[in-house]
Amino acid sequence: MSNPITVGFSGLTKRIFAGRSKPGKLAPGVRQFTGEKFDVTDEAIFAVAHLMVARDDIIVIPLQNGDEIHLRADIKEKREAS
Repeated sequence: MSNPITVGFSGLTKRIFAGRSKPGKLAPGVRQFTGEKFDVTDEAIFAVAHLMVARDDIIVIPLQNGDEIHLRADIKEKREAS
């Protein structure tokens, strides 16, 4: 598919967007949105949180500088009112 749906993060707005994209001209592997893009931040966070609970695992994402992002989700039980 030449214009697949892409999910991307905007460092400027701190939001997650989805929309059709094409290969960008700035660097290999970079994609550029074409047409309308949609803010899917809340939906993406919700889906990832539920995935992490279902997996009961930690996802490790390596960064270019050697650091790592560790993702996990814990369910905190509701406290009873005193």
